Amino acid sequence: MQTEDTPKLDLSSLESLDFTPAWAKKDAGVTVGKTTAAARSFDDRAPAEGRKPFPRGNAPRGERKVFDRSGSGQRHGGGKGSDRHPRVFEKPQRLEAEVKILPETKALGTIIRKLQQDFHAYKLKDLAYFFLDNPQSVLLRITPKAPSPGEAPKPLGFHQCKACSFASQDESDVVAHALAVHLGDYYDTKEVECEPPKGKFSCVAKCGLSGELLGPPNMHDFNAKVREMIRTHYPDMTEDRYRSHLEMVKAEDVIEEWRKSAVKKTVFVRKGAAEGDPVLSREQAEGEFRRTILPSLLDSPKHLMITADIALKSPMRSLQWAARDALEAERRAPYNMCFALRGAFHHRKMHFFRANDSRGQEFVMGIEPKTFDVAHAIPELARIAKFIEDNPCSTKAELPADSESEKQLAWLVSTGHVIAFTNGVYSAVEKFPKYGPQWRKKKDVKPAAEAAPAVAEPSAEDVAPAAEPVPADENADAGDAPPAEETPQAQGTALSVAEEKSAAEDAASGETKEKEENEGSVKLAE
Repeated sequence: MQTEDTPKLDLSSLESLDFTPAWAKKDAGVTVGKTTAAARSFDDRAPAEGRKPFPRGNAPRGERKVFDRSGSGQRHGGGKGSDRHPRVFEKPQRLEAEVKILPETKALGTIIRKLQQDFHAYKLKDLAYFFLDNPQSVLLRITPKAPSPGEAPKPLGFHQCKACSFASQDESDVVAHALAVHLGDYYDTKEVECEPPKGKFSCVAKCGLSGELLGPPNMHDFNAKVREMIRTHYPDMTEDRYRSHLEMVKAEDVIEEWRKSAVKKTVFVRKGAAEGDPVLSREQAEGEFRRTILPSLLDSPKHLMITADIALKSPMRSLQWAARDALEAERRAPYNMCFALRGAFHHRKMHFFRANDSRGQEFVMGIEPKTFDVAHAIPELARIAKFIEDNPCSTKAELPADSESEKQLAWLVSTGHVIAFTNGVYSAVEKFPKYGPQWRKKKDVKPAAEAAPAVAEPSAEDVAPAAEPVPADENADAGDAPPAEETPQAQGTALSVAEEKSAAEDAASGETKEKEENEGSVKLAE
């Protein structure tokens, strides 16, 4: 028991003791697991002498990873003195609208005419994927989202070109599109000769990208030439950016070269104009187009109908993303496209059925499937129909070899009495026609007794001597004599015959099983 007079233990001397083994005292250059007081208080420590403190984060500010706008993952240095200007990729704002997938009208009409002229049965899902794999055949119906309770409905806010369904929420995009694409629908262009420009010019503008001479910047049509270069050569470049690539050349020989080349100009003439009507420059044609034609091409629909192909090329990135998301979701499960196709086909009197059972794949045909009365048909047709009924999913090559078989099969298919699938197999008409390799009938195999002709049945003469009963003693009882079939010699003969039969049956069954496995591995050609 410790009292006040007992001296207290001084443990400070133990701080100098090192219990680390000798092999661990050597510095191996490994720092994993080693922490220091300075490391544990990283935020509070002062920087070492001669070392600049790093900012908060994983890397120095000048070496941080910056990804470009394209999202390709290319790294650019962002430190001081770097001549690159990294741009942060920003996802566009989500389109506040509902997007529904529909088949495009013209493409749908083409498919319906194909089905009406064809006699094959098509998978409904395959037809849906045909539309989805061709964006120009997919129609997007974009409607405003239903407002929350108590909120007023928001307009869709789209402007659309009636000529080609191009759309954007910025009206200037639609106007620029109409001028660039549809001006030629109303005006013809032609080149006419003119006199070279007169006057004294101090410089001419030269395109730094193509090397083309545009002319002096003080010419009245200089701005029109700049816009024409952007429209025809650099449509993705803004006017300010393109102007930054222009070079002003003051050399006399270059100015003279431009003067000699400016002896032709392009003029516009309204289509259907009579001879003697005035010709227009591009600026004059655009002005007339804006006043007389453009108002009839612009529309502000409440519900936007646009093909997926045009939506994916829209300058609106939110519209691009909405179209891409809708197509990807529909490709995973084409529910909306199948629903729309089913309604359109029903309206045009197409016929539907499911294969194998009530939950099987859905097929559509242009003709009505009808059962065939084999009992009251001519023998040639009855033979083909009976063969297909007994051998579902059979191919044309498997039909009976007959010069008339192909004609009879064609008649049965064209009248709807036999279903011809697009993968080249045929099945009989029933409530759920058979489809798939599981219905391929195996080739008939002869019975085991017929499959082993080498094993002959023993004749009566061969068995009689062995089965002849042993003469019995006259004084013995009749019951004491063993029956003929139970004599050892007869039993041995019977067992040998039974063993040979069993071996023959095993061999035949093995051959049958091998043939069945080979037949089961055959795949139907699509």
